[in-house]
Parts: sequence; structure tokens; C-alpha cells
Amino acid sequence: MIKKDIVVVGGGIAGLTAALSLAHKGKDVLLLEKNERCGGLMNSFVRDGFRFEGGARALVNAGLVKPLMKEFGIDLEVLPNPITLGIEDRTLVIAGEKSLDDYARLLKDLYPGSEGDVDRIIRAVREIIEDMKVLYGVDNPLFAQKKKNILVLLPELLAWTIRFFRTMYHISQMDTPFEEYLDAISSNRSLKDIIGQHFFRKTPVFFALSYFALYNDYIYPKGGVGALIDTLVDTIRARGGEIRCGTEVTRIDAKTRILTDSAGNSFGYSRLIWAGDLKTLYALSGEEGLAPKDRASYARRKEAVLGHRGAESVFSVFAAVDLPPETFAKAASGHVFFTPDRRGLGTIHTAEVRDLLRRWDSVRKDELFAWLRRFCAFNTFEISIPVLRDPDAAPPGRTGIIVSALFDYELTERIRSSGWYEEFKSRMEDEFLKTLSSSLYPGLEEKILFRFSASPLSIRERVGSSEGSIVGWSFEEGIPAVTNMFRMADSVKTPLPGVCAAGKWVYSPAGGPTAIMTGRIAARRCLR
Repeated sequence: MIKKDIVVVGGGIAGLTAALSLAHKGKDVLLLEKNERCGGLMNSFVRDGFRFEGGARALVNAGLVKPLMKEFGIDLEVLPNPITLGIEDRTLVIAGEKSLDDYARLLKDLYPGSEGDVDRIIRAVREIIEDMKVLYGVDNPLFAQKKKNILVLLPELLAWTIRFFRTMYHISQMDTPFEEYLDAISSNRSLKDIIGQHFFRKTPVFFALSYFALYNDYIYPKGGVGALIDTLVDTIRARGGEIRCGTEVTRIDAKTRILTDSAGNSFGYSRLIWAGDLKTLYALSGEEGLAPKDRASYARRKEAVLGHRGAESVFSVFAAVDLPPETFAKAASGHVFFTPDRRGLGTIHTAEVRDLLRRWDSVRKDELFAWLRRFCAFNTFEISIPVLRDPDAAPPGRTGIIVSALFDYELTERIRSSGWYEEFKSRMEDEFLKTLSSSLYPGLEEKILFRFSASPLSIRERVGSSEGSIVGWSFEEGIPAVTNMFRMADSVKTPLPGVCAAGKWVYSPAGGPTAIMTGRIAARRCLR
């Protein structure tokens, strides 16, 4: 049996942050990753000379990524990642707050008669931008290269603290689902769809509308998002940390503090940071080793975690195109949120999905595929073109493109159970590329060299994320995680002795910055 002071399970950005923080302090740390490479939902891969992003298409700095790199001496070039918003034949490259006025004009042109609604929405976004300046206007204090004299910092810290608590109060007043918030502002369904249909259902309004402020905070590492992951792995090992890939934990004995993997190997630990899927933690553990008074708490927590589901997932199409990058650059930047039809999805992705699931046994294949055509025609796509940010991402004169849209995990499961899965994926690839070929990128469809796709099931199988979720828990029901920023330090706690958890499942709303922050918090608890 291998014995370590601290074991980290999960080699995504949360687990790597935790392991690096511990190795940097000289701790005896071992990271276990079930896949052959670390990264989880942040990974890059190359196929026939084309680099694709298998998870996050870029990184949101949010006062965390750059400070992390600075503290640990990570020398990795960071490239600009301009965001384009596109609706039908109108596109807008986001360039700071001034772009908000351009966005308002675009919406007013598209939705005449709803000018007052647009003004109210833009006013709400402006208020949130001011809040974001307080939250992310300075580098996160969890990552600081040098400790400054507290007496020097005190006046500035006091002023910031007052603004911070005022901001937190404002945020607490905006934790309703964005759909309800927009309903109170506007009666124009299409306008509301265009603003919100690329967010997960019932996303808190502050989180949804804050994205306009974050668009200018996106960065793209030279070599892809996976280059940051590879650099973190190398840095951990250089500081004495150990990483074992291809090691899937299949049992947790909290009483003896021993992990067992699928090959029968055992790993003893004094402290454990679980940075993987939270359902898996509770599925593999039991109440053995818990004091009688703690067993009820563990049982309640386990029931809550296993009884809830992740947010809807995404369907992604990857394509190599026999067109030069300049062709795509004429239409938009290398990272686009594009809606081909101003009418929006309406109930196509909500009530109609629920209806399909309710009467699935009577749903015909042609009916499903007709629904898919409408789903693609009115949806909002996230489009990523790595070579427009990094010229090394594709062969000369050619372009790789990634097109994604939110998609329901349960519907994907039903499709597979009916035997339509491979045809479904092919149809989705057809519809995604056909839609873009007839709108933003004319002629795209005829220039495809090869294509393939990843469904919510692909994410579930590759990453191990429940329901294929990329942002943790669904916002449509009670969330079994910390949702209050004041309690983020508590988010990593578990009822299991010596065990912390980190990543997108322990705090909601979640994203890359949250995963980094919780990884750091978990490491700090282990250092106490």
C-alpha cells in the first residue's frame, strides 16, 4: 500500500490547483486521475494537425488565473480572446463597456417597439458591471506572491470591504432565475430568448447578466487551454508532487482512510481532497468510521447529493474546414455567441423537451428529428475557432471550428435507449453545420474535411461528470451545495473525517474560477 500525507482525487483544474498549492508548500501530496491525461473539462487535443478544445473554449481570468500563474512562476504566453455577439446578419465585437451601447442599439434595431425593455435590461447589466468591478477589480487575495504590510493596506482594504458588502447585498437581491427577472422587465419573448437562451435553465440573474462584463476577461493560453493544464502538471511534479493518471478510485474506506483503485491498488491518506464528481464520492463511501452523532449528518448529505441532478449539458460538433482562417475572420472573431434567427427558441428547449420525455414511448424518430431541425434553427451557438487566436492551431490555409449548444442529458439517454444515438449525432452535425453555412459562414458545409461530435453522454463517459454537466448542479431544483459567497470557505467541508471536496459541485453557480478557488480553499484547510 502507498501511504501519503495528502491525496487529491481528480486532475481537473480544482484538483491541480489544490495539489500545486500543497506541493508548493513542500507537502507529501499524490494526485490520482482516472483518465490518461489531466484536465477534466479543460483539455485540448489534436486530430490530423487541427487543435480542438475538448472542454472550456477559453479561460475567464476573474482575478484568479493570472495570479495563480504568477504565484507559481508559470511562464505561459496568454493570447487575447475577443468575443463576438451575433444575431442573424448583425455582429458586434465586445470591446469594453462602450460596447454595451452598441449592443443596446443592435437589440433596438432587431426589436422595434421594445426600446424601453432594452433600456431596462441594459440598465441592469450596467449595475452588474459595477458590482463585477468590486468583485474582480483586484487580483484574488488567495493568490498573492508577496504579503504586504497590513498597515499600508488597511485604508484601501477598509474602503474595498465597504463596497464589497454593499455589492454582496445587491447580488443577494438578484438570485432569482433570470427567466423570471426578464419576465418582469419585458413581455417580448424573442428579446428575452436572445439574451438568455444560451444560459442554463433557471440560472441566477446576476450570474447570467454578469457575462457581458466577463466577455473582456476571457484569455486563451498559447497552445490551447490544455497547455495550462500540462504546465500545471509539470509544475506539480517539479515541486515534488506525484501524479498518477489512469487510476480510477473505486472504494473509499473512511474508517481506515484507505482508497482502492480499479486495479486493486491501495492508497493510505491522512487527509483527502476529493476534486471529482461529488455523487461518486458518496456512492463510493459509507458511514464506517463516523462517530454516531455524525452518521445522521452524513446520511442527509448523501441523500441530498445522490438525489439531485446536474445542469443540462452541451452537444459539440468539431470540424476541419478547407478554408483559410481569413475567411472566418471576415465574419467574426475566434470566439462567437451566434443566434441565426431573432425569433429565438421559445418553448422548443423547455416545454417541448418535457413533452417529448413525458410521452417518449410514442415518439417517432421522424418527429424527434423534425424537432431537432427547429432546435438548431433558432438556437444560440458558442463557436470557437482556435486558429484565429493561435496561428499554430491548424495546418496552413485551413481552419478547425468547434460549435456547441446546450442540450438535455435525459433526452440523449432516451435517444440512445431507442437505438437512434449514432444517427442522432450525425443529424446534429448536419444541422449545426447547415445552419452556420446558411448564415454566418456561407459555403462552410461544402468545405468540411472531416467532422465528429460529442454529446452529453460523451462528457459523462469521458469526464465522469454526472448528467454530463459542465457547471455542476441544475438550477431548476434545490442545490445541495453552498450558494452564498459569504460561506464559500464552508463549501469544501464534508461529513467524512479528513475529507474535503473541491470543484464545480461544492459551490454554485460554478465555473473555472470557482473550481480554482475551491481547490485553493481545500488546500489551505489541509495546511492548517
